[in-house]
Amino acid sequence: MSRLPRRLFTNRDLGRFRAAADGGQPFDAPTRTVRLLLRDPDEHSAGVDGAWWPRGDNVTAELHNLVSALTSRLGRTERIAFDWNALSISQRGIDPPDGLDFVGPAPDQPRNQMYVFGRNGTCLRLLIIEPMLDADRAYEDMQKTVAPNTEQA
Repeated sequence: MSRLPRRLFTNRDLGRFRAAADGGQPFDAPTRTVRLLLRDPDEHSAGVDGAWWPRGDNVTAELHNLVSALTSRLGRTERIAFDWNALSISQRGIDPPDGLDFVGPAPDQPRNQMYVFGRNGTCLRLLIIEPMLDADRAYEDMQKTVAPNTEQA
């Protein structure tokens, strides 16, 4: 009886990008819980649609997890507009192609917001919570961001 060679699983395999055949999405299930809070889909706001609290300054390292978490609300992600820092820009140069288009911020886009666009024209505006903020303060800021607006127009 012939035995198949066993493939040795190493730490290098953890989190390795495995793109779908059609351009990258859907990505693998998130490797860590995404610290994301969104408004209810039927609540409209002139401000933002949710808050994301990344774990570090290199937000591109967490984008596949974020995109996976947003897929049920947004569908396939087409473009992400943000004021990328140098670390994130250099990371994108290293990462394999994944079908996501990264652009700079829109002219009126606040620096602390990320706009995530779906292929159907839908856009989610996310407030970026500072990664180094303590947990209590970050959670409080996220809650305030998605709290229903009780003011009547």
